[in-house]
Amino acid sequence: MTWLLAVALLFQLGAPRKDCLRTNGKTACGYNCLQAHGDVACAATSTGVCVATSLSVMCWDPPPIVKAHYKNAAPQAECMCRQGACACGYRCTGHGDTVRCASTPDGVCLGTSHGVTCWDPEPTTYCASQEPLPRPACVSVDGNVACGYACEARNGQMACASTPAGRCTVYPERIICLDPEPPPMCGAEPCTPEPAERTWCPPPSELL
Repeated sequence: MTWLLAVALLFQLGAPRKDCLRTNGKTACGYNCLQAHGDVACAATSTGVCVATSLSVMCWDPPPIVKAHYKNAAPQAECMCRQGACACGYRCTGHGDTVRCASTPDGVCLGTSHGVTCWDPEPTTYCASQEPLPRPACVSVDGNVACGYACEARNGQMACASTPAGRCTVYPERIICLDPEPPPMCGAEPCTPEPAERTWCPPPSELL
């Protein structure tokens, strides 16, 4: 009885469901299905998203690293369209007729006169911690962009570290950023990868 009540509660709360959509003899199955221009498409995961472009329907799903890190709490992706150009992902940003999105919820995008730059942490960054990553940032100098952690900009130069534990130091002639050497660690212990989900994490034998 308790199990049936839990299932009923999930449906009431709007738990994602896999559906099929048919149009003009075409069938697509998955999540967040959409039909337009006589076409139909579905995302492969519940956090994926579909959008109708000026000519067809496109769907986008977060990379496996997002599901592995966030499990069932992965944020929903989004799409943005500008002047007929569409992109899907996270932190979508548009400038002029350009639109781009980060591939992970921990990514960042910045639009400048040179266009839109998006940046995401390297997959191995997620091996070091199961907690939410600190927010990266972007800096811009004369329309050029650098993104990451602990960013510095001085005297027309800019640089960012690649990991949350990285640091950047401003010297008279340049900015130097240093990141910790691998292996990634989960707290004080080496990460134990799950091959089916976290293939980007080095095996424990390579961490010792």
